[in-house]
Amino acid sequence: MSAKIVNPRDIRQHLGMNQQEFWGKIGVTQSGGSRYESGRAMPKPVRELLRVVHIERIDLAQLERDDAKVLQYLKSHRPELYKLLLEASTQEKAPASLERATARR
Repeated sequence: MSAKIVNPRDIRQHLGMNQQEFWGKIGVTQSGGSRYESGRAMPKPVRELLRVVHIERIDLAQLERDDAKVLQYLKSHRPELYKLLLEASTQEKAPASLERATARR
């Protein structure tokens, strides 16, 4: 999902964060973030970090290189299991098909 970042101030205010909290989570100073909120163009890496951290709500501190390797493996070698896991992650209880797929192992 590639959400277009229209106005970072709107995103920040929606999340109820001050500039220091919001921009600090992606390694940008409060003053730098203030400039982006005032209309200065954001470099692509900053836009992507903003999207991942504040729109997709992914905690980068919790990710490890092996997590990315597992996802890449599942997507390419076990796409059916990846799809089941993705569906299960949005539900409270894992679907029976996931329970059957994981019970085989």
